[in-house]
Amino acid sequence: MPGSPPRSSGLASRRPPRQSVPRSRLRVGLVALVAVVALAAPLGACVPAASAGQLKPTLTTTAVRGGEVAMQDGMPVPSFGFQGRPRIDLNGSWRVDRQVFDSDLSLTPREASLEGIVNDAAGREKPQFDDSTWQEVDVPGALNLPPDRREVGGWYRRSFFIPSTWTGQAVSLKFGAVNYLADVWLNGTWLGYHEGGSTPFAFDATAAARPGRRNVVVVRVDNPAWGSRNDIVPWGLADWWNFGGLIRPVWLEAANPVQVVRADVVPHLDGADVSVVVRNAGPSTVSPGLTVEVYPARSATGNLLDPDPRRLIPTRSSAVVTQDLDAGQLNPGDVARIDGGFLIAGAETWSPLTPNLYVLRVTLSNEGRPTDVLHELFGLRQVTVDPSRPAVDLNGRAVVLPGVAVHDQELVESAGGAVTGHLPAPSEVLDALERARSVGARLLRPGHAPPNPVLLDLADRLGLAVWEEIPLYHYTPQTFGIAMARGIPQQMLREMALRDMNHPSVLFHGLANESTGDDDRQRALTELRDVDRGIDGTRLTGQAAYGFTPSDSTSAPLDVAGYTFYHGVFYGTDPSGNTAAALETAHETYPDKPLMILEFGTWADGVNRLSEQRRIFSETSTQLFGQRATRPGGYVSGAIWWALEDYATLRPTIEVERFGLFGPGGKARPVAADVRASFADVPLGLEDIPVIPIVPSSRGLPAASNQSGLRLLAYIGFGFASALTTLTVAFALLVRRGGRSGHPWPTIRWHRL
Repeated sequence: MPGSPPRSSGLASRRPPRQSVPRSRLRVGLVALVAVVALAAPLGACVPAASAGQLKPTLTTTAVRGGEVAMQDGMPVPSFGFQGRPRIDLNGSWRVDRQVFDSDLSLTPREASLEGIVNDAAGREKPQFDDSTWQEVDVPGALNLPPDRREVGGWYRRSFFIPSTWTGQAVSLKFGAVNYLADVWLNGTWLGYHEGGSTPFAFDATAAARPGRRNVVVVRVDNPAWGSRNDIVPWGLADWWNFGGLIRPVWLEAANPVQVVRADVVPHLDGADVSVVVRNAGPSTVSPGLTVEVYPARSATGNLLDPDPRRLIPTRSSAVVTQDLDAGQLNPGDVARIDGGFLIAGAETWSPLTPNLYVLRVTLSNEGRPTDVLHELFGLRQVTVDPSRPAVDLNGRAVVLPGVAVHDQELVESAGGAVTGHLPAPSEVLDALERARSVGARLLRPGHAPPNPVLLDLADRLGLAVWEEIPLYHYTPQTFGIAMARGIPQQMLREMALRDMNHPSVLFHGLANESTGDDDRQRALTELRDVDRGIDGTRLTGQAAYGFTPSDSTSAPLDVAGYTFYHGVFYGTDPSGNTAAALETAHETYPDKPLMILEFGTWADGVNRLSEQRRIFSETSTQLFGQRATRPGGYVSGAIWWALEDYATLRPTIEVERFGLFGPGGKARPVAADVRASFADVPLGLEDIPVIPIVPSSRGLPAASNQSGLRLLAYIGFGFASALTTLTVAFALLVRRGGRSGHPWPTIRWHRL
């Protein structure tokens, strides 16, 4: 996310260029800003102190026969991909009662807080509760669609029928994501909780489910406002939209009690290793057969949006691999991991130019009869750092990846200028990715949180590489310490890695964005790197460090050195010269690491900014791609324009960040043509392999508004208000926590060292 040097509070805000506002307004604003910094300087000797929530992460790693397995809520973490098993889709209309909850209670361990939560529920968790007066909302969806800035939670309820044919089956209740903290009941039975707003989770619902009858699922969602406390992730006010509620699909799935839980593929260029997790949730000891098959997959217009991997297997195609593995004996309650490997004759690899895919089919059988089947889509690719030069290698070849940032939201702007927004439908995600392809993007950065799984499905099929990350956004030494001690970033990373293990498009895992601190940050990044390698190890790790400190050494433990570059926009005066100097310093700091420039760009608020947007792109990209790693002596392996489209933000006084190549409605700005031409001139490094054609965009230029002058006052006012509030907090020794208290940053207690 765009950012300027952090102020004395340690929290980053943005500063538009001088030429965007009249000199008189600039002078007044700068005087005010200098005064705020001077007032805040004495607080440099103070350290914010806050008691963190004690709620524990729910994901653990357990040793079982065959190796280690990720466990959560008493069951192995399952696959969340679409399966051909009996399924009850719970998307659609739910009843909701919006609430602002006591987040201190929500973040207290359930052995001490569940009674209080149930008392507060006043019967809402019970199947017989009358919710007929509650509002109806769509799931997946959010409780606060733009422009509604209220970050609220609520009680969700949905009744549904489970067929009697599910009797004797193992039933799981799966959530794509709930933002931010969910407690779940089925038919009055509390199943458990989950913290973290973008990753999936599941519960074993077998004992609580009632086949042949109506069932009721209830979810309590607490969504603490960003900036209200520093023990949630993200903690501070972030520059995107905090969609609260059931923001991803919800479904029930039935399977044979003896089941394939998940299958993880570690790809090579001529085959793959596979790790299969099986579970016996039944009452009897069994010795099932286990067969692994691999089929070629083909994506086309008709199946791009089909989540079922089986639909990508061509008609009458034969398996290219068939292998039997030994599942051994499974006693009741056993979980086992079975590892294997296979080669594929004439294997076809995945890359942005050749997005070749395969379908893995894993079958459990009893006495020769299939009892459970699991399908996973995967691709063969390897991404590494070249051992002989600072370059990202894809399938053994140095590559450079020009790209764009995308946000998981869809904006709609009326003729009068009013902007509304919502979470995008799959077809809208596809439209956005087609716009990305139309400008020649090869790499996507889906904001600062684990992306929509639909985006990853499409990226696999369309040939778009992905940098995905967890939301450690603008973290400080203190908040790194609080978050890592609680274990929430580690859990988010594990959940993201487990969910996305088989997506070949995911080449990078980002571990932090525009954060501060040296030793604390590097310790956190090292631990997260180890967590990532312990589960995955097939992606490169990195962070997005501030570009105004290119000598930042905290990326040392990571595979690539990532930066956000806003030279001549938020800092410096010469986009070309300052970018060139920063690149040289970054390369000197990391002579053996490829550089990934994860943001560069500027906004287009008004016609007078359109030409400035083009200038910033031209002068910055010339320097970035002039040092591309596919050239002799080059070291830049990727550069991402911020952003593909405008997006709604919770920044005070700003409704929409207009950084897009495209405005609301998908109309291209003039800079989009420049990006298309420039990206086309950047060889990926794999051009001797047949290319999938990119369809050019035919969208026109949207109407623009002149808001750049107001933006500076908004940023300065926001900085002034934040610093003034911090002073007030410090001098008043406020101790109350949990609400906004009239300002966007955490209410904190201060003590002097």
